[in-house]
Formats: sequence, C-alpha cells, structure tokens
Amino acid sequence: MKVRIISGAVAVALLVIVLLLHNTFVFPLCIGFISALAIFELFRADKCIKYMFSIIAAFICAILTPFFRFYGLENWNIFVTVAGVMIIFFDFILNHKNRTFHQTAYILSVTVFITYSMNLLISLLHMSVKFGLVYVVLALCAAWISDTGAYFTGTFLGKHKLCPEISPKKTVEGFIGGIVADIIVMIIVSIIYGLIADVHVNYIWLMFTAAVCSVVGVFGDLSASLIKRQRNIKDFGNIMPGHGGIMDRFDSAMFTVPVFFACVTAIPIYSL
Repeated sequence: MKVRIISGAVAVALLVIVLLLHNTFVFPLCIGFISALAIFELFRADKCIKYMFSIIAAFICAILTPFFRFYGLENWNIFVTVAGVMIIFFDFILNHKNRTFHQTAYILSVTVFITYSMNLLISLLHMSVKFGLVYVVLALCAAWISDTGAYFTGTFLGKHKLCPEISPKKTVEGFIGGIVADIIVMIIVSIIYGLIADVHVNYIWLMFTAAVCSVVGVFGDLSASLIKRQRNIKDFGNIMPGHGGIMDRFDSAMFTVPVFFACVTAIPIYSL
C-alpha cells in the first residue's frame, strides 16, 4: 500500500506540472507518450508486439497526432492517420502466413481508439480559452474520482457483486458510490471555479455528464479487465509501481474523455 500511495503521489505531481504547462509543447508530448505506452501494452497483451511495421506506424500516429492537433495542423493529422492505417494493412500482407485478420483488426482498433480518445483532451483544452483547462481536469476526474469512490464504497459497503466473472472485487454498491462521488466532486470543483472565474454553471447538465461518465468509465475498466482475464495477465505493465501499467490507470479515462467531450459539445457546462 505504501508503494501504491507514493507512486500515486508522484503521478499526481507530474499531472499538476503538465497541467500548469498546458500551453506549451509539454501537453501534447505527455499525451503522445501516454498514448504510445498504452498502445504498446495492449499490443503486448495480444502478442502483436512482433509486427514491427505495425508498431512503428501506431507509435508515429500516437506521438505525432497530438502535436498536429495542438498546433492546429489538422491536415497533417489526417495524413499521418491514413498513412498509419495503410502501413498496418501492408504489414498484414507481408505477414499473412502467421498473422490473422483478428490481430490486424485489433491493432487498428487499438491504434485509432487510443490515439483519438487521448487527442480529445487537446480538443477540450482548445474548446474555450477560459474553460478549456477545467474541462480537461473534469474529463480526467470523471474517471479517477469515480474509480476512487467506487473502491472505498465497495470496500466498506459492498455486498452484491457487479460482474464477478470479469472483476470479482467490483460491487453494485461501489458502482453507485462511484457515480455519487463523481457528481459531488464535479459540483464542488464547479462551485469553486464558478466563484473564482465568475462563470455560470449548468449544474443539471453537469450532474448528468458526471453520472454518464462514471457509468462509461466502469465499461472501460471492465473492458480492460476482460482483456487481461482472457490473456491471463494481472497487469498491463509495471511502469507505475503498485498500480500497474498505463492502461491500468487510463482504461476508464479512455472511455470517459470521448463521452465528456460529446456532452460538453452538445451542451456546455460553463458559460459567461
């Protein structure tokens, strides 16, 4: 537990530094780094790490597209993505004797989903000069606060298993606790932000968004758990002692970020 707490504290400190430098190259660099590591861990889980052309193409997409989006070079973003997809199919043709279409589809879906999901953090940042950074914080909190709330609620009150065959420790009580925690924390953050920045907060839509993101975050967590269970691995990696790999910490965020982006695009949470 001590190692887990120290590792978590270091991760939070690094996150704060990145958020403070959100207007510099550090922000897209961090997103590219996280995306590339997540893709690597998922490739390794399905034994796709041996396909070098596909790995290189996926890494190029993961690392370069955040910079193109951050600096407004969307045309290059599209070019790199299309080129990456073509290279992955070229690699499939080269290795057709020992590589299945299942693996190719897996490689494509992982590359596109992880890259697109993480890049939406940049889209959130650029959505508003005044609200952008807060949106990024809330999108990440939607995953991690829900996970923390579910953990403690499940630990003390959990009695009914949620999905015992996939994740034995998850409970219905924890699931509900995660939703409540998400809503409460987002409301507190928004009250403070509303007072400091003098902005109007749509609390009804905020609570709806928090609840939906919490539920979707569980889907992400269960999806990652299912991959690990089917591949008979405990963690995706060990880059974060006590926590596992990047995917072990960002599995929920990969799902909540797109949903949060969709929600605030439809109806903004903040307004002047």
